[in-house]
Amino acid sequence: MFAIFTKLLTNLASLISPVFYKLLYTSHTALVTGAVIIMKKLIVLFLAIVAIFYLAACAKIENNTTPSISTESITESVPETTLGIGEADKISRGINVPLVRCDNWEKIVDAPIMSYDEMRSLDGSTATVHITAELYRQFYDVTDEELEESQKNNQDGLTGIFYHSTTHNAYVNLIETLNPEFYGKTTSLIFVTPPSEEEKQLAKDNNIELDITPIAKDGFVFITHNDNPVNSLTTEQIQDIYTGKIKNWNQVGGNNLEIKAYQREANSGSQTTMEQLVMQGNPMIPSINTMAYSMSGLIEAVAEYENGTASIGYTYNYYINNLYKNDNIKVLNVNGITPADKNLISEVYPFTTSYYAVMRSNEPKDSNATKLRDFLVTPKGQDVIAMAGYCKAIK
Repeated sequence: MFAIFTKLLTNLASLISPVFYKLLYTSHTALVTGAVIIMKKLIVLFLAIVAIFYLAACAKIENNTTPSISTESITESVPETTLGIGEADKISRGINVPLVRCDNWEKIVDAPIMSYDEMRSLDGSTATVHITAELYRQFYDVTDEELEESQKNNQDGLTGIFYHSTTHNAYVNLIETLNPEFYGKTTSLIFVTPPSEEEKQLAKDNNIELDITPIAKDGFVFITHNDNPVNSLTTEQIQDIYTGKIKNWNQVGGNNLEIKAYQREANSGSQTTMEQLVMQGNPMIPSINTMAYSMSGLIEAVAEYENGTASIGYTYNYYINNLYKNDNIKVLNVNGITPADKNLISEVYPFTTSYYAVMRSNEPKDSNATKLRDFLVTPKGQDVIAMAGYCKAIK
């Protein structure tokens, strides 16, 4: 291409040169006649150059197009909806269970702590959607139907009652003090999992200290297909699977199948928890063919019939049981222990984690965001957490 371009420039120069020559040494009539002929040639040449570069650009785009990331091995393929933003995400941002209140629901809050407009300053992860939903029920008597319709139609964060932009985006909105989803309104309080190293660095770069308060407990769980005969793994076995030391299910009492160990993308809440709580500094194997870009995408990939009993992935116990259910999935015990609430409260379950109310440390002490954070760790606030279906952070 460079050689062709050079040749075209040379030809162009050779055509232009006579114009200047005629300007200097020919009569006016000859000049006009010669110039017209040369200009016609220049126009044709210019159009040819434009066409060549257009075709070259199209070819480059086609060659450089990033291929769809498959959840399977390189010799296999699965529908694109198993990764990235799946059908459930398109409908309600990774939730396929209606946002309904519990059977024994009751109103336990007398008056709202935040104004309806101020509630727009809340943000968070997908897994904590029910906390914010419950606050709207308790504070403003919002119906389940209104919440459900809001979540289904609220893809841009502008039209719904509330919006959780996912863990990483929520941290960015809080740290950079902006919430572009809500007309530039400042994000004052987020309900999320612990910050990643990158999010901590972002806070440091912006001279922001994060105030982090646990408000609910949950279990970080490992999932596989229902047909997998394995029901429990040890902490060491999980670490060995994700470092590549264990490659086949028959090494942990399962079938003779190569393990497909699914992961999430960096800075997602579940990936940060996986790295910090489970792996504890052990490097994870590359995940080119087993990367899921949403929690629902990971669950659908593990549940795929084509994957059979080969897959393993991770998520949160609350999410898999209350926000995105799949009948083809089962939760594995860890060290023989289930992630039941009693085991989370006692923290006997190895991967007990928390959801946090996170603010900037310079948030005014008398602000409603601070008052709401403080309320959530009171006995009544913890009852609201339990009413939303979460395990209380405080016994």
